[in-house]
Amino acid sequence: MTPRDIMNKIRMAAEIEDNSGVKYSNYQLIDAINSVLNIIYNAISHTSSTILTQSQKINLTNSLGKVPDDFLSVIDVQKSVGDRQISLQSRSQSQEVDPWSYKIIGNQIYSQNDALTILYKPYFDDISINDIDTDLVLPSYFREVIKKYAVMTLTGGVNTKDSTLVEQVTSDVYDLTSSRELSNIKPALPWRI
Repeated sequence: MTPRDIMNKIRMAAEIEDNSGVKYSNYQLIDAINSVLNIIYNAISHTSSTILTQSQKINLTNSLGKVPDDFLSVIDVQKSVGDRQISLQSRSQSQEVDPWSYKIIGNQIYSQNDALTILYKPYFDDISINDIDTDLVLPSYFREVIKKYAVMTLTGGVNTKDSTLVEQVTSDVYDLTSSRELSNIKPALPWRI
């Protein structure tokens, strides 16, 4: 799913009817999509969903490394021990780190290791006109949600700062992402024979 796919869906929406691309410019569509994606990313970042989870290896020099540029929040920090990944314990700013712990201060990560793997949630970086053919990180089933609220934004039905819009988008995001990771686990029966 690329921003261009979403832009085409928006242009074909009954409320917009802009197949020829004369009512709304690409920049207006991108702005509306960015507004909705920003709300979606914020909603997902406050859940336990792994949809946005990214992983990056960080090399440390003198127990110091730099977190990824799009780092928002940490999920796990691991080090390799043989062929296994071992999770490290987080430390507060005032505590010292050892080979089995880490701490993050600002854009720096500290640990007495040569390399770490960080699992994290990224923040949303606005889409530009140059990115319209680049796949979004979100799964394709978000296409309709993005289209729906971008159309509402364009037609003046709501303001992107409107708390009602934020609540509606957040509710739809929770509906799409809740229990996604647990969907293949069969529930235990509440009775015994």
